[in-house]
Amino acid sequence: MKSLRDHFLRLDARSLGLFRISFALVLIADLFTRWRWVRDFYSNEGVLPNHNHLFNLRDKEQVFSLFHAFSTVGEAHFAFSLTLVVYVLFLIGYRTRVFHVLSVVLLVSLTSRNILLENAGNYAAIALLALTAFLPCGSRFSLDSLRASMALRDEQRDTELNDSSTTPEAEVQAGRLPGWSPTSLAALAVLLQLGLIYLCSALQQRGDAWRDGTAFYYALHVDRWASDAGAWLRGALPLGTLTGLTYGFRAMELAIPALLFVPALFRFTRGIAAALMLLHGLLLGLLFDFGLFGWALVAAAPLVLPAELWDAYERSWNERRARTIVYDADCGLCLTICRLLKRLDLRGHLAFQGNTALDELLVRNQTGATERLPMPKEVTAELVDRTVLAVDRNGRVFLRGAAVTEALLALPFGWLAWPLKLPGVSHLLDAAYELVATRRHRISALLGKQACGIPLPDEAHADGSGAEDDAPAGPAPAARTARAVAGSLREAAVLVVLAAMIAQTAKENPLPGAAAIPQGKVLAAVASWPRMLARWDVLAPEPPRSNGMVVIDGQTRASKPIDPLTGEEPGLDPAGHPAAGLGQLWTDYLDRIRRPAWSGFQRAFRDYLAKGGPLSEGGKRDHALSGFDVYWIAAPIPAPGGPPPGSDAIEREKVMSHSRGGTKRLDAGPGSSPRPVLRRHQPLN
Repeated sequence: MKSLRDHFLRLDARSLGLFRISFALVLIADLFTRWRWVRDFYSNEGVLPNHNHLFNLRDKEQVFSLFHAFSTVGEAHFAFSLTLVVYVLFLIGYRTRVFHVLSVVLLVSLTSRNILLENAGNYAAIALLALTAFLPCGSRFSLDSLRASMALRDEQRDTELNDSSTTPEAEVQAGRLPGWSPTSLAALAVLLQLGLIYLCSALQQRGDAWRDGTAFYYALHVDRWASDAGAWLRGALPLGTLTGLTYGFRAMELAIPALLFVPALFRFTRGIAAALMLLHGLLLGLLFDFGLFGWALVAAAPLVLPAELWDAYERSWNERRARTIVYDADCGLCLTICRLLKRLDLRGHLAFQGNTALDELLVRNQTGATERLPMPKEVTAELVDRTVLAVDRNGRVFLRGAAVTEALLALPFGWLAWPLKLPGVSHLLDAAYELVATRRHRISALLGKQACGIPLPDEAHADGSGAEDDAPAGPAPAARTARAVAGSLREAAVLVVLAAMIAQTAKENPLPGAAAIPQGKVLAAVASWPRMLARWDVLAPEPPRSNGMVVIDGQTRASKPIDPLTGEEPGLDPAGHPAAGLGQLWTDYLDRIRRPAWSGFQRAFRDYLAKGGPLSEGGKRDHALSGFDVYWIAAPIPAPGGPPPGSDAIEREKVMSHSRGGTKRLDAGPGSSPRPVLRRHQPLN
């Protein structure tokens, strides 16, 4: 039962820390993607002013967005800047729980500010970020955990720096970082959420293209979906490879939920699940423009890494990366940096030695213990007074900036420090090192550290006696009661969110034979307000067999034909249309704005285009339009190996007009009479 509890009700603190870092990077990348179009989608000068958005959503959608309080472009830039600060603080793990919750609020606000841009990626990202907010994502690999560890163990000597008897995990538990909760229903909720995303997606992919293996072929030929890499690969990869990707992709979606909940062979099943999640997410993220969907699943892959894999990684000692750092024992700054390096050195590659005793060299071995080897002849008292040293097991000595580089190379992801070895870069590093080294005692004093002559422990504790008497016996009864109450409230909140998530998933993803789950107003509100709508219908039931795109036939005041989205003449063929290169935000918006269900938002879009659309950035009026027509143009995707469609196969539907309209008759084929168009709604005139 303990094993099952650890498997389903716990996520390793190291997995949570890596998830926090990877997910924050995804959030930052997504923010910069949106920032490019901040005027167009997040200000009142764009396609959807605040008042228009709220007016059209009254009594229809429950939305909450802090960004509704920012109207001008400058205000929107300010809001995005604050969001970036929150995401960065979440990334480094400073007051992690606070900035985790703020990241959830801001991601919900970005999504709810313009719901014409949202898709399954937003729903998945919000759900995962909200559920993990109940877990201790700052207990490892964070500024919070680093500060707690530094406070718990105040090493003063190299012997204490080389002591590996206390693990970071034990230190974190002893210090009880804010949010530390080894066992929680939130862990199970995260696993269920991940499993439902993959399972519901796979079960809804029931079309013929998934059965005959052409789903990836057709999906990559939808220009508004395919990324630049996907558009290139669809012509470079043979049909057999695309067929294999189709079957393999769906097999991964079915296998991942099973692997997550197999109650045996945890090290292997969870490790394989993490690898498949990474591969599945990369396929979506690299080949398609589905917003956050693929990248959120990539960032979630570390969540399922089991403790056994982390333990195996930390035992994977590499002799070639072992280094001994010889530092100035009288420098408070040097000691602080060594204490920091010790906590970043997960695999125990670094040994530390003060410059007070140079008869022998202390080196770390594979067991974590220190050995004594002969000191290299070039290491002298004068040398170590001038610079820090890094010495490898072969006796090679590195000085100044090179020593810093070698210390970094011994850490996890140390390969990122290789550019510091390049000529020019290494010289700059040496200059920066000298700048700091010559002022290290002054910097130590500014940091509140003893500049020289670091005091030893009190005489009463010089031999280690009495230390346990000063250690706290444990939290006070009032603190234990407060933790119990807070933990109970947390678990109750997790239970409500979990119930809302399951009910919403059943509602939005109806599966054959599945029983309906009553939702009620409370659970519906818990799911709808933060936009956790759980619509996992990506590429379901199958990709479309036609390639469609919005084309704007506009004319300037000089009667020059122009598409304000692309700056070029209106194109008649959706294949390779420049508007597809605008990215996921524009393609999702254009695909929705043409539909009757979103007709209430078309007036704001018409006003935006009349001012020149994206080409009027900065208030320029050169591209203001005297008239335009908006069309949806679609062409059938040729069957594998078939000929491309002719111009007569292109279908055109007028969505709206403004003033005198455009300069071309796009609703008519070349050299033919106008084609009749089935009007599902009246265009805005």
